[in-house]
Amino acid sequence: MPELTSQQISKLGNALIYLSKGVSELNKTKILKLLFLLEEASIKKYGHPFFGFDFQIWKLGPVLKDVFIDLSDDPLTLLKDYIKRDDSNSKEFIAAHDFSDDEFSDNDIDLMDIIINFSRNKTAADLVKYTHSDNSLWKKSAQKNNVLEQLEHGTLTSTDYNIDFSLLFDENSFLKEKYEHAVENLEFIKHLKK
Repeated sequence: MPELTSQQISKLGNALIYLSKGVSELNKTKILKLLFLLEEASIKKYGHPFFGFDFQIWKLGPVLKDVFIDLSDDPLTLLKDYIKRDDSNSKEFIAAHDFSDDEFSDNDIDLMDIIINFSRNKTAADLVKYTHSDNSLWKKSAQKNNVLEQLEHGTLTSTDYNIDFSLLFDENSFLKEKYEHAVENLEFIKHLKK
């Protein structure tokens, strides 16, 4: 994955602050699933990514590798200005600061509210099960890359393959074109910031 920009980190961090206010038991697995669900919902609804991240196909689902590494470290580095470990349970995370909406449109806020309402009473295991359902992007992407059987049987725990969000648009060419154009724009912007 290319290095995250400061704008991406800010949006990511503030999204986690916002999510932490409405979702309980915010542990590493739950955070990774919520970020993926936001990305998927934005692409499905609007044809453009919420963050513009690559999510890799791992055994426990779609994973944003840099965030996985950061949440596994103590102390946090990438997200230290946004979330921190809960003093009463070091496996859970809470907001480190107040939410800033500078990086968010009204549609972004609406999507985060939808994801909060969907996941409010779900455990991390519930979200893993949801992201692994028969018609999920994780399953479709794993099948496309011929790694599904190894992931499901535990002979493979992670891959460098990315979730293919274009699989969302098998029947909607307008949104597929819109998504592909948005991805091209994001890549161009990242290239300019190098």
